[in-house]
Amino acid sequence: MLRMKLFYDLLATSKIAMLGAVMVTTAIGADLMLLIGEVLIFESHPYIGIVAYVVFPAMAAFGLILIPFGMVLALRRSHRDPVGKLIRHVRRKHVFQIIFTLTMINFVIFAFVGYRSIHFMESAEFCGVTCHTVMSPEYTVYQRSHHSGISCVECHVGPGVGWLIKSKLDGTRQLAGVLLDNYARPIQTPIHNMRPAEQICGECHSEESYLGQRVKVFNRYDSDEHNTKTVSIVNLRLGKKDDGSESIRGIHWHSNEGQELRYWSADSKREQVIRVELVEADGTTRVWNRLGFEGEVHGDQGDEHVRVMDCVDCHNRPTHEFLSPDRVIDELLEAGTIDPEIPWIRSLGYEVLTQNYKTDVEAMEGIARLAELYQTQHSEVWSFYREPIMNAIEALQELHAIYVYPEMKIEWNTYPSRIGHPTAY
Repeated sequence: MLRMKLFYDLLATSKIAMLGAVMVTTAIGADLMLLIGEVLIFESHPYIGIVAYVVFPAMAAFGLILIPFGMVLALRRSHRDPVGKLIRHVRRKHVFQIIFTLTMINFVIFAFVGYRSIHFMESAEFCGVTCHTVMSPEYTVYQRSHHSGISCVECHVGPGVGWLIKSKLDGTRQLAGVLLDNYARPIQTPIHNMRPAEQICGECHSEESYLGQRVKVFNRYDSDEHNTKTVSIVNLRLGKKDDGSESIRGIHWHSNEGQELRYWSADSKREQVIRVELVEADGTTRVWNRLGFEGEVHGDQGDEHVRVMDCVDCHNRPTHEFLSPDRVIDELLEAGTIDPEIPWIRSLGYEVLTQNYKTDVEAMEGIARLAELYQTQHSEVWSFYREPIMNAIEALQELHAIYVYPEMKIEWNTYPSRIGHPTAY
């Protein structure tokens, strides 16, 4: 009891220590109330996670620093009065024992909360919703992808302490960009600082996943009156091992063990390939140069324009895939979300969907003009298909909201996918 009395005496003599104690008790009490409310009362939300697992723990930690700091200052001032001198010489050891004990107890508590903080900051909600204006496009399409059940850090960070530290340093720089409002619009694809695919994709995708054959059916609709449907069936030869050899023949032949495929690009986006070099397992080298390229091919492995070919060079949008307007309209027609029996719907729908709208509101109003186009150009179609046309307008508006973000300067085909070697959109 005497030790606690001395602790309270010292605490009472230091305004700094009292401020620290108030911060600690406030943060702990408020955090407990917030966590209990999140579990029992209201629905969880990323902003709640930031406050509960980041703001309040930081506040309490700062308070824990202020308490002993203020008490040390109070002890130093006690040189000038007999009572303070007695406390400093006779009971100081006990006071610091109390401070140390209480601090250790709080550290145990906040170690758990700190772990939860890191876990929360690695969640997809933290990455995609917290900085909602910046990352909303990527988070929206991520939720519609095959990788929606995988957290962002599993691909963007991966295992290893070194990459975790690097990601946190990058995150600090990105946070500063958000606070200062000087980040790139649109967000640049991080093609120069991604880890090799074998360290990330290889954790889930084994060699067997890119061997064999696969039949793909492509349904396309023409921009004519009847939205004429064309079906293309393609047998993809993903890869097959040659008899008696580990070599792979097929689409994934460049992943053969022991060989290295390098390419030179004329731009930082790696979209203009000017030279390809293949080094076989036996050391044989084959080189292909782009005809008509007048520039000089130079650089070595450290040059940003020279790269060993990786999975993500072709599978460049495995998760954050922004589909082209042609493809998304065809998918809605095939699914029946937009009635393919409506004359000219493919053509007029594409027309209103791909206009250059400056804001989301303007886009919604512009797409709604589809009804006016039918009324003025095809009145007989409007009178017969009025309800299906209105349903098509809603579907097209939803498409635009998913793939186009004027405030981030993301338009149709801002982030093209290289799967299938597309040449035009």
